[in-house]
Amino acid sequence: MKTSDKAVGHTSSQGWEIGVRRTFPLTADQAWEIIFTQPVLGVWLDNNAALSFRKDDTYTASNGVTITVTSVTDIKVIRMKWQEKNQPAPSTLQIRVIPAGQKTTISFHHERLTDNNDRIAKQQFWSHVLDQIGK
Repeated sequence: MKTSDKAVGHTSSQGWEIGVRRTFPLTADQAWEIIFTQPVLGVWLDNNAALSFRKDDTYTASNGVTITVTSVTDIKVIRMKWQEKNQPAPSTLQIRVIPAGQKTTISFHHERLTDNNDRIAKQQFWSHVLDQIGK
């Protein structure tokens, strides 16, 4: 039996990636609203951010991260390019809101990351965002 030489979190098609998710006692509408408004928006993007999150919307945060929304299905999924200030190429962020009975699962999936260190940093970052949503 041959074991895989692939590292955890690395795929041939998307490179380095990480996904974190958590279920909350919220409706999908409530979860969507919380993610894309202050104060939670300030945790993952910028305290001054106030955008509609429509296709082609672009925003540069005070920390140098630039996002460009590439697709949106309201109260379900949004995909965006995530370009950090000194990053050679953008990564891709997908945020999903998944109804689960009387609760909702919020999922952050970040792909095309620079390397495993970036993957670990994003896992910590998105886990922190989920912690803040749960407060």
